[in-house]
Order: sequence, then structure tokens, then C-alpha cells
Amino acid sequence: MRYYVMEPQDDILLPSPPKGEDAEIVLATDLGRFNEVDYDARSELISERLKLLMEQYMPKYNFRPVVFLDQAKEEQLVFWRFSPPPHTDIEAVYRNDGMVSQITFLNDRLPIIFTTRSPKGIRSIVVRMAVAESALRRGILGLKFTKIGE
Repeated sequence: MRYYVMEPQDDILLPSPPKGEDAEIVLATDLGRFNEVDYDARSELISERLKLLMEQYMPKYNFRPVVFLDQAKEEQLVFWRFSPPPHTDIEAVYRNDGMVSQITFLNDRLPIIFTTRSPKGIRSIVVRMAVAESALRRGILGLKFTKIGE
């Protein structure tokens, strides 16, 4: 089974919202530039378009909304908190930047989407090839998928 690391492609970052359990509101300006972002790894946020895709593969995942609000223009944009569950039954090799580069599964339970952390604390979201292909077909912005060796 082929897996890929889901990484941000562009340098556009969303303002960091405080982490919480309920809906979060972040005051921001110029929300138009956020339309070019579907994934922000730093703040663990995904767009509505990417959320709809991820729900197909993780139907019971609890997505939490984060609302970016521009009070001056009376506009809002909703992103969703996304941090897939970790999968620990693997042996992993990491690149110098902390992203996973190779995985070996230690059992037959192969998840579709999962998270792994490097010894440096860098979080990698790993997805099966079907998820990566679906995202690319839908024209999801700001994402790149790097193939992981097995």
C-alpha cells in the first residue's frame, strides 16, 4: 500500500487561533488571501473543501470549526481543526527537517490517514494514495504529497 506525507506547499499561513474544545473565533483582516489555503500544518487547520474530502475517509472524525472574522468588511471564513489520530505500530525514518520519509508497519492494521511525530516533535500527516489522488483531482490548494518509502 502506498502512502504519502501531506505537506503545505506555500508560505501563506493563517493566524494561529488559541486551541480549545469549542468553536473558536479569530479576528483577522483581508480574508481573501485565505482562499488560497486549504491546509495550514502549523495551526492544524483545513478548509471546508479539504474537510469534505477527509470526511469521506474519516466519517466519524470530530472536526472543530475555527471562524476567521473580518469585522470591518463583515466577512467570515470557516476552517476546521484537523489532527488525525496517531498510529504507533510503525517503525519510521525521518528526514532532516523532521518529516517522515520511510515507514514499516508492524501489524496488518493499516490506517487510511494517521499522524506520526518525529523525535524532534515534528508532526507528519500520512495518507494513503487514494486520499492524495482525490485531493489532487479536486484542485486542493497549498498541498503537496511526498511519497514515503516502505
